[in-house]
Amino acid sequence: MANNLRKKDDFPTLTDFFPSLLDEDFSLLDKVPSSLTRSNFKADVHETDQKYELKIDLPGFDKENISIDYHHDVLTIQAKRQEEKSKKNDEGQFIKRERSYGSMARQFYLTNVDEEKAKANYTDGVLTLIMPKLNSENTTKKQISIE
Repeated sequence: MANNLRKKDDFPTLTDFFPSLLDEDFSLLDKVPSSLTRSNFKADVHETDQKYELKIDLPGFDKENISIDYHHDVLTIQAKRQEEKSKKNDEGQFIKRERSYGSMARQFYLTNVDEEKAKANYTDGVLTLIMPKLNSENTTKKQISIE
């Protein structure tokens, strides 16, 4: 028969059920759906024998504010947004002025990419990347002998 005794430290305390709002481990943002607080963007990655094809949702961004870098098999996509709205009365005084700024970044590990033939297109808020793979004869494996 198994012994089901527990040490006193194993029993939950009141603070286990009701964390303090001042506790650093507890955040009200934890209760907000992650889709509202997420700082990255949705992406579809499709791989074939010849290429990678990525479709990335970036609605509301200007093409000039999107950067794409590929370095050491890591594709990095960054997007920045800056928006200012203002409303003036008849005398030219501001009665309402709003500013919002934001940036997002995401990285993908893509090996064997022919960087010279990569292409990107941004239409209707969707960034499409075609990343062709290197030919198989260019990616020969080298056997390393053990001394």
